[in-house]
Amino acid sequence: MKISIGILAYNEANCISNTLQSLFEQSIFNEVDTNTAIEVVVVPNGCSDETAAIASSTLENLVKSAANSSVSWSVCEVKEAGKPNAWNHYVHKFSDPSADYLFLMDADIQFLDPTTLHSMVETLEVNPDAWVSVDTLVKDVALKEKKSLIDQLSLSVSRVSGAKSVWICGQLYCTRASVLRRIWMPKGIEVEDGFVWKMVVTDLLTSPEVPERVVRANSASHIFEAYTDIRRLLRHEQWLILANTINTYIYNDLQSSCNKQQDAGSIIKSRNEQDPSWVSKLIQSTVSQKNGWAIPEWLLLRRFKSLLNLSLHKALIFFPIAVTAFLVDLLVCFQANNRLHRWEEYSSNKTCSSVVKKTLI
Repeated sequence: MKISIGILAYNEANCISNTLQSLFEQSIFNEVDTNTAIEVVVVPNGCSDETAAIASSTLENLVKSAANSSVSWSVCEVKEAGKPNAWNHYVHKFSDPSADYLFLMDADIQFLDPTTLHSMVETLEVNPDAWVSVDTLVKDVALKEKKSLIDQLSLSVSRVSGAKSVWICGQLYCTRASVLRRIWMPKGIEVEDGFVWKMVVTDLLTSPEVPERVVRANSASHIFEAYTDIRRLLRHEQWLILANTINTYIYNDLQSSCNKQQDAGSIIKSRNEQDPSWVSKLIQSTVSQKNGWAIPEWLLLRRFKSLLNLSLHKALIFFPIAVTAFLVDLLVCFQANNRLHRWEEYSSNKTCSSVVKKTLI
């Protein structure tokens, strides 16, 4: 078995070493298993700090101490910033073409369970109908003994996120390599994990949704930093609304062109090559056809829809939180809607979306 682990990094010099050390504490690196070859590929994209150099020196030392002798590593820098662009490079260029499984992970997470990666691979091994496995996300504030009011609010909002079925989080997921290599990220897309989920469950927009293709592994978890500053949280929520709206535009645009002979992956690859700015043009064209409001309805109603997955008792308990979250969503939706109507100005001045990487769960 061959496993490739891609770590996409944007100016992560302060944390890449800790993340790599946490990675190498995973059981798959510490078992003498000559049947499992592992490669670790760090992809710094558009970095202006020492991410690449620190990653190289850290990996060189870690590989020497790994019990599994079939571990290799590389650091592949990409000049152009942007996580989707780095994703395309890793999946289609940098990863081992003979790999059976591909992991995608962020450069600023810490593993909580030492069997996380092993469990995620094993989940796909024993479930032939599953294409992607994910772990359980744990906010760092959940581990605090004394939680502030904002910590408790952050944890409560997690229960009314509106996520459907098992969701893919870009911080960490494992896929069958054959599945991921059919997918191409549109240049200019704002968030890649929701896009991967859609491509997987619809077989690249050629079939109805099959959510069961994404499964959660047992004994698998990692820690990520939750937003506890109100201003950062609101900016992040606005970005999520904007990103999901853009993804919806792309799905709708591609849907009519996709079929068994030509799926979304091949169409996107062709469009990226012919016109790298096609997503930006699609956004401006779609927004101009809207009658003022350009945000999909489901993004406003997602908090209430999530209550349908709870028992009546729990739904009543979380209803006030859902209302509060809805009011926040309404505010950020208005802000995102305004940005969409000023997309040309926003896209020319925005900071690369790689800077914002946490996913609100």
